[in-house]
Amino acid sequence: MYPKVNQNIMIDIKSQDQSCRSIIAEVRENEILIGFPMDRNIIGLLTDGTQVDIIFMADEHQYKFQAEIIGRKKDNIPLCRITKPQEKEIIRIQRRDNFRVNSNLLLRVNGNKLNTINISAGGILFSCGMEMDLQHGEVVAGSLMLSAFQSAESSIIPFKGQIIRIHLIKDLDRKNIAMKFIEMDKRDQMKIIQHCFEKQRQMRLKSL
Repeated sequence: MYPKVNQNIMIDIKSQDQSCRSIIAEVRENEILIGFPMDRNIIGLLTDGTQVDIIFMADEHQYKFQAEIIGRKKDNIPLCRITKPQEKEIIRIQRRDNFRVNSNLLLRVNGNKLNTINISAGGILFSCGMEMDLQHGEVVAGSLMLSAFQSAESSIIPFKGQIIRIHLIKDLDRKNIAMKFIEMDKRDQMKIIQHCFEKQRQMRLKSL
């Protein structure tokens, strides 16, 4: 299963510990054309021979394949040429591989202003007071404020979620709520994936 034209993707530049978003411009017989990222922190890193992982969403699942930058092409927008994998080399990322990172983000659930404890592409854990009435299996509506690591820009990501676990912390008069995303724009989900990658890299750098 190849990504489709105009589909959003994430590029993970493994050797540089950098990631960025892009878009599929064309899928050819022997190569794939992607939009050249305009992120100023990425310019200069996508040289010929650079090894990258391409991550995309399809049928509510994440997929990944390895590729190599093999050149550029001038079009209406600057494009990168990357190697095209065989379909068997495109792997589905298992749900358990939606790695979860600790992240304190602003959150609204059913109009209540809260903060996340951790986040993954599949859902979040947040804390709230005992007075907030949420039930196991309940479907909620909300939005997430996602800050970009390398700029002052923030994105407001709307979603629908389902409560899957409630843990009471009676000593603190609070409860921790685990919620999975059940409706979210795929472009927004890619933003969360990138946030998790960058957060994980920050933690790894601190441990060195």
